[in-house]
Amino acid sequence: MIRQLCYLSTVSEPLDALALAHLAESARRYNAAMQLTGMLAHGGGYFFQVLEGPRDNVCAAFGRICRDRRHHDIRLLQDDTVAGRDFAGMCLALAELDVSRLAAPERMFDARAIPALVASLNHDLPVAARVRGASIAA
Repeated sequence: MIRQLCYLSTVSEPLDALALAHLAESARRYNAAMQLTGMLAHGGGYFFQVLEGPRDNVCAAFGRICRDRRHHDIRLLQDDTVAGRDFAGMCLALAELDVSRLAAPERMFDARAIPALVASLNHDLPVAARVRGASIAA
C-alpha cells in the first residue's frame, strides 16, 4: 500500500517554459531519491499534482511543496492509501492544464474535482477512474 495525494494550487507568478523545466528537473531528482512518482499539470495560473509513494516520503514532499513560494492557496483534494501507483515509472510526468475546460477551478476543494481536473489535461490518466474521499492528514 502506498500513499497518494492530489492538490490544486494557485501559481504566485507566471512561469515560462524554462522555469517550468527547471522546476520539473529538480522535482524529478527529489522524487527519484524519495521513491515518489506522479504528475504535475500547469496552466491558467494553477498547478494540479498527483504525488504517490511511501507514506512518510509523500508527507515530507508535500511539506516541501507547501513551503514553495512559487504557488499559494494549496487545496488538498485527496490524501489516501492505495494498492498501487497510477504513475509507476514516472518520477514526474508533466501535463498542460487547460483551465478553459474547468467550470470554476477556484471552487475545487475536494476529491469530486479530480475527474474534471484530469479531463482538462486532454490525457487518459488512470486516476480519472477513481475518486476517493479526501481525508486531510498531512
